[in-house]
Amino acid sequence: MSDPILKIGRVVEVSGSKVIGELEGTVEDLHRTYRSRRYTVGQVGSIVKIEAGDKLVFGVVTALRMTETLLEGNSTAHPESASNAKWLEIELFGEAVRTGLGESEFAFQRGVVTYPLPGQGIFVASVAELARIYHRPDKPSIHVGSLSQAASLPVYLLTDELLGKHFAVLGTTGSGKSCSVTVLLRSILDVAPKAHMILLDPHNEYRRAFPDNAEIIDPTSLNLPHWMLNFEESVALFIGKTEFVATSQTNILKDAILAARRDFGTQGIDADKITVDTPVPYKLSKLLEHVDANMPPQDSKKDPYLKIKNKVQTLQQDSRFSFLIRPDVSVQDDLKDIVGQYLRIPVSEKPLSIIDLSGVPSDVVDVVVSVLCRMIFDFAVWSPRPVQVPIVLVCEEAHRYAPRRDDAAFQPTKQALSRIAKEGRKYGVGLGLISQRPSELAESILSQCNTLVALRMSNEQDQNFVQRALPDSVRSLVNVLPTLRTQEALVVGEGSVVPVRLRFNDLAEEHQPQSADVPFAARWAATDHNGEYVESVVRRWRLQERPPVLQGETEASAG
Repeated sequence: MSDPILKIGRVVEVSGSKVIGELEGTVEDLHRTYRSRRYTVGQVGSIVKIEAGDKLVFGVVTALRMTETLLEGNSTAHPESASNAKWLEIELFGEAVRTGLGESEFAFQRGVVTYPLPGQGIFVASVAELARIYHRPDKPSIHVGSLSQAASLPVYLLTDELLGKHFAVLGTTGSGKSCSVTVLLRSILDVAPKAHMILLDPHNEYRRAFPDNAEIIDPTSLNLPHWMLNFEESVALFIGKTEFVATSQTNILKDAILAARRDFGTQGIDADKITVDTPVPYKLSKLLEHVDANMPPQDSKKDPYLKIKNKVQTLQQDSRFSFLIRPDVSVQDDLKDIVGQYLRIPVSEKPLSIIDLSGVPSDVVDVVVSVLCRMIFDFAVWSPRPVQVPIVLVCEEAHRYAPRRDDAAFQPTKQALSRIAKEGRKYGVGLGLISQRPSELAESILSQCNTLVALRMSNEQDQNFVQRALPDSVRSLVNVLPTLRTQEALVVGEGSVVPVRLRFNDLAEEHQPQSADVPFAARWAATDHNGEYVESVVRRWRLQERPPVLQGETEASAG
């Protein structure tokens, strides 16, 4: 039996997974002291237990309110006799069977089979009981933080369930999102030094966070030759993303790419088996030769051919596209090396590839992401079974590549992410989505993420969207999202044994992502910069050179 000191109320109503309880009249300061520890009573997110025979039923408090009496006509009144009564709303999440007389001697399991009855007592869950519920699982797991209501208790997430069944990290700017992602990834890499992970980094935030165990791939080292694009991506590159693309242009380009691929060929593959989408190299000179050879003599019919030629030649002359548009002399069949570099095969002590997209021209960044996503999935599809090389793709600013509105997306990218979300689990491809605007994410893709890490979220539209993505039993917890502190999160789903409100571990200064809030007041109070500063920036701007990261900066990362 639980100590009477911990009793705070009794069950009044049971409805599915929700329990309504009435607080005892002696609860005035919303605290209980037990064994020199002070426990909060009725605070949203706190854990309570209900004794149901030989079983303990655990739940999380989702609301606290005064008693209301329903009258005829659906109006409410607050009679004086009940004016001091307070009700608790509790969402049940698990139960335990006692295995001994000790406080923490029980076997806990997720889900509820035996429901409590009205009149049974409601008790505060002690630290010993919480430690039993949130103890390190027997399955592979990672330590990511501590319990919000008991900072001494560590919180573990299930590694295989988190990665294999996809996860999403959602939170507004300044909620600690980037730091939380860094904690998650570093915790995974600590226990899996031979992992194969790819992080799409659109703002060059994470280079600093993984100084020793990540391969940084930026526009200076990015290698995605034009021949790796499929036909749909090639249309976007060589014709353009317009609402209407003339069928004649697409047909011309299709025939030219197919002829150029077959002309180059590759060992062990018959030319007849090469299609327009087969990842076989081709030279742009051969593509242009085919366009010229098939150009009609009539000037009135030359326009679609000339447009394709001009676009290809323009791209060839633009140094920003050198990672994509390869000169003929450098075209070779190095698909094996390219895939190995991005997927970290072999690992070579760097299990994470960080793809820095901040310097990629905006008009082709969607094509680049599409090629990377498709390459990951295709490699997994054609790999032997059972899966030997599981791969995880983490997509920062996911709402940009998989937006809710179809007209706002580059469809090949959205389709590639959607395919990984829906089918990746079967082929050993995990997906992590990171977004500060979940309401702009494609709902069909987010719904495939079986673990949600929700940080502070003040936008009502985002809250409603996240609420729809949560299981029915914990939807009420969305109400706590606006009140979460920085680095604090609500974790729900397969990756956590039970729903948990946690605070992520702190990061060492040298491992914090480069996403700090800019200290306006301090910067503007400092010495004024001169024209040399502007001149150096203009030079890098023109040459597309990476700006330096100044040493000695100590701003705290805000996520």
